[in-house]
Amino acid sequence: MKNWSENVQWNPKDILYPSSEQEVAEIVKEAIKSKRKIRAIGSGHSFTPVCATDDITISLDNMQNISRIGDSNIAYAQGGTKLYKLGAGLENLGLAQENLGDINKQSIAGALSTGTHGTGTRFGSISSQIEEVTFVNGKGEIHTVTYESDPDLFRSLQVSVGTLGIITSLKLRCIPAYNLHLKKKKEKLTDVLANLEKHNAENRNFEFYWLPHTEYTQTKYSNTIEQKGKETSAAVAWFNEVFLENYMLEVICKIAKAIPSLNPAMSKLTAAFIGNEEKIKASHEVFATVRKVKFTEMEYSVPMEHYQTVMQELLRAFEKNKYAINFPIENRFVMEDEPYLSTSYGRKSAYIACHAYKGVDNTKYFRDLEEIFQHYGGRPHWGKMHTCDANYLSKQYAKWDVFHKIREEQDPNKIFTNPHIEKIFGL
Repeated sequence: MKNWSENVQWNPKDILYPSSEQEVAEIVKEAIKSKRKIRAIGSGHSFTPVCATDDITISLDNMQNISRIGDSNIAYAQGGTKLYKLGAGLENLGLAQENLGDINKQSIAGALSTGTHGTGTRFGSISSQIEEVTFVNGKGEIHTVTYESDPDLFRSLQVSVGTLGIITSLKLRCIPAYNLHLKKKKEKLTDVLANLEKHNAENRNFEFYWLPHTEYTQTKYSNTIEQKGKETSAAVAWFNEVFLENYMLEVICKIAKAIPSLNPAMSKLTAAFIGNEEKIKASHEVFATVRKVKFTEMEYSVPMEHYQTVMQELLRAFEKNKYAINFPIENRFVMEDEPYLSTSYGRKSAYIACHAYKGVDNTKYFRDLEEIFQHYGGRPHWGKMHTCDANYLSKQYAKWDVFHKIREEQDPNKIFTNPHIEKIFGL
């Protein structure tokens, strides 16, 4: 098996596809008897070996049902439900998630477990939208948990990196279905940084991509809109989003990979093609971005108050080291939230995501920027590349010890571990 980016591969002894919570529970009970390990996989969109195992891989692809709870804004979804199915299914029920990331291929359980987030300073991570979780723990027990029934267990389950058990279903707090009006622009980085507070305050969702070795960014502004109106034609949208941002980017990346000295020129070429674009669609269709070019990624959350300083140090690192990188750097902004292992727990946060084209050596590039992020208390995304171990991570989370007490209670036999999990949690 391999993850989406193909930088992690593994050979499990068994790959299991249960169709019910009871089947999941029986698999766990049998693993306990046989002293085996289990790692769950969603869609393989993590860049770390979080899903890798040489023992049992379990997939919930056969558990993807969606329903609405009465006339409420609460939706039920099974853990294996892919986000693109969830978005379309919720729209058919007259509902929508209040916020999403820019990839919709993950399973909902996988997205929660790794702390997936979008952008928008009025919103937390996807995990903060959860009202109830049903899971099978490391003793083969099926439990349904809410904040009211067990606050510590619930906050630990919201972002658990798959170490407490297998999330089989959940209840999701939604809002009535809505449309988003997305505007993309080409703007100078200095202008974006100077007006960042204004952009975040005046827009529902704001983010931008900086084109390395250039002075330009692609900015994205999204706001709710009642009626669908004039927008970029479908042909122009396809040209920008599919041809330019995928097929052309692939060619540019291949050239830069073959001749590293051309990276600055290739990045400037990419910037030259950035144009203005508008899109008005259902919210889940606006949040999702087509991603056909494969890459590796490191992303850190830094305290919002340090973001401008971190960006200036990042720019100086590029100027000094002339990294052979042409992939855009993504910048997103969120409010503080409450899941114990959320990378935005207890603080307003900025996320900086660094990418390298598939097969390009990212070692020095990622490590240099990681040192900057860590200097300012950065927390790595649980599903993206980093070099952190438990010694560093334990100092970044106020509820670290509480989480691990819960983990030991729910998985006393360490069924849901692998070498990567053992490293980051000190097991």
